[in-house]
Amino acid sequence: MQIPTTYKQNLFDDKSVNINTLRERAYNYRWATLDEDVIPLTAADPDFPIAEEIRRAISDYSRAGYFSYGPAEGLPVFREAVSDWYEREKNIWCSPEHVLPVNSAAQALYITARHLLRPGDEVIIPNPVDFLFRKSIENAGAKVVTCNVNKDTAEFDLEELEAAINPKTKAIFICNPNNPLGKLLSKNHLESIGKLACQYNLSIVSDEIWADIVYTPHTFHSISSLDEEFAKRTYIISGLSKNFGLAGLRVGYILAPGEAAYKALYESSKHASTAYGVSTISQIAAATALNDCKYWLDAFLEHLTQMRALVLDFLDKHPLFACPNPNSTYLAFPTVQSKYHSTVITEKIHQQARVALIPGAVNFFESQSEGHIRICYATSREILTEAFERINTANVFKIIQ
Repeated sequence: MQIPTTYKQNLFDDKSVNINTLRERAYNYRWATLDEDVIPLTAADPDFPIAEEIRRAISDYSRAGYFSYGPAEGLPVFREAVSDWYEREKNIWCSPEHVLPVNSAAQALYITARHLLRPGDEVIIPNPVDFLFRKSIENAGAKVVTCNVNKDTAEFDLEELEAAINPKTKAIFICNPNNPLGKLLSKNHLESIGKLACQYNLSIVSDEIWADIVYTPHTFHSISSLDEEFAKRTYIISGLSKNFGLAGLRVGYILAPGEAAYKALYESSKHASTAYGVSTISQIAAATALNDCKYWLDAFLEHLTQMRALVLDFLDKHPLFACPNPNSTYLAFPTVQSKYHSTVITEKIHQQARVALIPGAVNFFESQSEGHIRICYATSREILTEAFERINTANVFKIIQ
């Protein structure tokens, strides 16, 4: 679909953000949870409305007036859309029959951990990384073993990674691109992880929720696309919250590495009981996004490229922050030059500048996140500029020294 340039620009201009609606609906540390004079650059959720085609698909589906149970294994139209998307965009062939739609990428982590792990097992995860990695593994009764990553590259020290493997180790969980670092894992590094997993017969769980937010000239590589042996042991986790703004519809999926793995995941999901699953209308919206809204994602990425430049310029000029260089996601994770804990820093910025940020803290991103803050910049230029002007005007540098 060829979209006029002016229309693409209007999708993400200052006027497209409806703050009044966000204050009613945007929870999870965002507009609806804060005082009206606070700007949230917090949870990784766009401030922009979703594509028109998705809204129309939801409306058309609703107009018939039927909301019956869907198939427990998921709607064929969504499973096929995911399969086509990965083949077209990620160079991965996955049968639609091996796609398991689930209630968010977060639940996908929980289901996969429950399938792979037993009490007493161990799993290696990167540090820093999103807290859901730890939560999903511990929920399955297994033990988390963290392995520090280089904050400039998000890559493991391979010697440290191999040293952490023992007979109890069952899997390596990776986050590619990494949240909170905003970094892609290189093709060479992924190959090294895959070889270790093959050598020690480990499963790989690859969280690829950010795979569509990558900045030129960088390229995303899924570990499953690099080697058939890697693909046979890799579970891909993703969803449509970051790329198409569908967080509230809670729709994600797991790509299983084969028929046996799919059947086991399906059993672990409890979908057949009707107690669990993902709504049909969410799957209709998600299928529409993948099939018809690539133009919207491309325009979103163009806008984010400009916002990323704005963020990096602000951080580079501010004496408080050491500027990162994220090549993916819409997150910046600067080091803060301060004697205070990250949580105290974000509280002081909140109080003095009326800007909300996420602290680098163990409960959010593991221990190596301390000394950082996370900035989400999936918003308008006007809002982002106002937030940075507030921080500068409040002279936060002096406040937290």
